[in-house]
Amino acid sequence: MIFKVKKISNKPSKTQSKASPKSPKAKRIIKIKIPIIISIVIVILLLVGIVKAVGNINFNVFLKIAGDELITDEYGHTNFLILGTGDKNHEGADLTDTIILASLDDENKLISMLSIPRDLYIKDEEVGNSKINEALHYGKIYYESEIKGIEYLKGKVERLTGTEIHYWARINFQGFKDLVDALGGIDIFVEEDIYDPYYPKDGTFLYETFSISAGQHHLDGETALKYARSRKTTSDFDRAQRQQQIIYAIKEKALQTETILNRDKIKKLLNALKSNIDTNIKVGEILTLGAIASEYGQDSITQRLLHDDPIKCGGFVYPPNPEYYNDQFVLIPAGGYEKILMYADLIFNYPLISQENSKLYVLNATAEYGIAGETKQVLQRYCFDVVGFGNAASTSLDKTTYYYQQLYDGNGEPVESVPEAIGFLQKYIPGELSTQIPEEYKNYLEESDLIIELGSYYVNSNDYLLDDFYYLPSPTHSTNPFINLNGTSENPDLQTNENETE
Repeated sequence: MIFKVKKISNKPSKTQSKASPKSPKAKRIIKIKIPIIISIVIVILLLVGIVKAVGNINFNVFLKIAGDELITDEYGHTNFLILGTGDKNHEGADLTDTIILASLDDENKLISMLSIPRDLYIKDEEVGNSKINEALHYGKIYYESEIKGIEYLKGKVERLTGTEIHYWARINFQGFKDLVDALGGIDIFVEEDIYDPYYPKDGTFLYETFSISAGQHHLDGETALKYARSRKTTSDFDRAQRQQQIIYAIKEKALQTETILNRDKIKKLLNALKSNIDTNIKVGEILTLGAIASEYGQDSITQRLLHDDPIKCGGFVYPPNPEYYNDQFVLIPAGGYEKILMYADLIFNYPLISQENSKLYVLNATAEYGIAGETKQVLQRYCFDVVGFGNAASTSLDKTTYYYQQLYDGNGEPVESVPEAIGFLQKYIPGELSTQIPEEYKNYLEESDLIIELGSYYVNSNDYLLDDFYYLPSPTHSTNPFINLNGTSENPDLQTNENETE
């Protein structure tokens, strides 16, 4: 990928420790220093006073002037890794309870977020095999540096998603609680009742009960942490959704005027950040983020998960036989790492697709049986809304065809109406575009925005998207289905299934 570093971004050091993990273009890492931030906040408060006196001036303009430009990739996006860990004295202080990759598209004012499950298994012959939530811990031990441990984990997430990470932030449990309390609590809508009698009791090996009813709630820091961490009676994936929900709630509360203009609240916020957050984001870049944060509402944010339910959006992993993983519960990608790369490509590089949310109709125009149904299942896993599928008018079509309606303005002139989804779909399912809708297909467009007529060139090619969950090895199979984050599967069964399509 090609990356643009704007004029006041840090440049990577030309020298690098031999023991450091292989990570492209590492930035200088800093801890947020309280005296620096206090000085900045004083300046901000002075600017706020000026803005209040001159009411027609936008306060965000001053933040943008004071702030540094953010690093962007070839798509113009800025990518962040958000990590949540235990407190320094916590038994699992270096285990990442939360791993979220977020991408900011400032041109379109969109944010895409992907939660990575803590039990995802990664293989590393040098540092050691582990779950991804243990990567920071083992990286820290191997490289004898906490920061290099974070960089090691960052490198794993980059290879998993094919996405260059520009910034990272790590917050521990205490920092999370203090942050929420300093904001005066956050407002959350709980989708359904939660009752968890197995929530870990602080400082012990015992449990305590956490419960919360469905509906609107105002949460303090302690309750917000429990809401974010509870998983024994729901799932790790439900928890990931709640964590993304909390991040948005914190952002909304922090941007409220009573927070920005209240010196006591700002002081509490700074104290919460002082010793409980590590980041490589510079103060100037924080100001820039503060200046643009209000431009992103709930409708601007796409929240995605990586999980093990193959009939839902994001269901690309599954639990293999624990026998081959030291009797641990782990998750590995069905069909290999490439499908997760494709999923991340969709989320981070084509964010407008989720905003458009086109409805698809899939037709099989070949003599092969079950193609439309299999493709429907695969596309739903990539979060597409497939409203119907079936057989095409012909069974001998060579080239796949995408049908969509041409739209016109009030003067009868044609306007751009190609669905955003086509850009991504053509990348993996090559085909031609057409607005000449066959008569027998016109009724399909009453409920869909796009018809995909699958042809034999695609179906009989190596590009064909198999539903990998049809071809998983038996749980008692003798092979060891490791997934290697260099991009290949070491499961002979999965390799065979891929070869069968050639």
